[in-house]
Amino acid sequence: MNKETFNRSINDIEIPLEKLVEREKAAMFQAKKRRKVKRTTQRSFLVASGLCMTLFASGFVSTDMAKALSIIPVIGPIYAQFNDIASEKIQKDNLATIIEKEDRHDNLTMTVKEAVYDGGRLVVTVEYKGNNPISNHDEGNAGFSYITINGGEPNVSIGSSRQKSRDAHTIVQSHEFTLSNYDEYGDEVEVAVHGENLFGSKGKWNVDFPLKKVKGDIYEFYPQEKVETMDKIYSIRADKVIFSPLATRIDLTIDYPAIMDENDTWPWFNFSIVDDKGNVYDEVNLQEGMAGKNGRHMVLVLPPMERLPQSFTLKPSDLNRESKVVTIKELELVIPLEK
Repeated sequence: MNKETFNRSINDIEIPLEKLVEREKAAMFQAKKRRKVKRTTQRSFLVASGLCMTLFASGFVSTDMAKALSIIPVIGPIYAQFNDIASEKIQKDNLATIIEKEDRHDNLTMTVKEAVYDGGRLVVTVEYKGNNPISNHDEGNAGFSYITINGGEPNVSIGSSRQKSRDAHTIVQSHEFTLSNYDEYGDEVEVAVHGENLFGSKGKWNVDFPLKKVKGDIYEFYPQEKVETMDKIYSIRADKVIFSPLATRIDLTIDYPAIMDENDTWPWFNFSIVDDKGNVYDEVNLQEGMAGKNGRHMVLVLPPMERLPQSFTLKPSDLNRESKVVTIKELELVIPLEK
């Protein structure tokens, strides 16, 4: 099936509004295997049907976005259906590399359709097609799939692996990763998609392929702006801001008492971000994740931008003892972006 036929066919996928609204109520976990902390247990958890080893980033789908997504066709290889922050740019600029490589046995074919990588994010689309009907609702027979980079588990701060049935015999899946460290893997990577005992079929599937970094302008800023609470218990420093084809990335250092690492109570602030033009980024168009085993290196990801802003204002918030969201005014941070 060529790209045009594939895209037309998945445009026919029905996206139930109630399922999208359900996603709005669930905060998605970061990709690294993060220890449970008090903050996380206060947020609802999204359980996705289908392949296990599903990893979730922190982010929401708003009701308005859910309504929109429920009536528009799926853009390209399901990027927009699952609210990938770069879906519009991937489609508009035709950034994805066509792979069309498959592994087939035991009545099931796993095909990597296309992928895109910019040094900081990786998005891979996979199609599963069975000779017999397959379903992503039977978790007992779903098996699992995962991705490796250069032969190993990717070092990621935010990630997800989500899927949708196209018809009784076909499921499409999107793997989306924000890497912990920008350009850690260089200009070309060796990506592999692995599957085991998928959808009732027995065995192992493997599709590997080289993938070059997509061409495009990349702008890096190192502001080193810092703010701290009056009691000097907490501080936030903006270390790096990177504008790339698939994302706008902000790397932060969060400082807090060392005992919080020991007893696993370190903070995870929620953020909203406002640029110099008044554009607000939160929930739908802002993802948060941690790079490492604790909360000291936070990664914020916004959609890719055509126009570079002159500044960002970061507004952190947290839950108080009554589980209400409160803005932490003294930790608001203005990041100037000098061109």
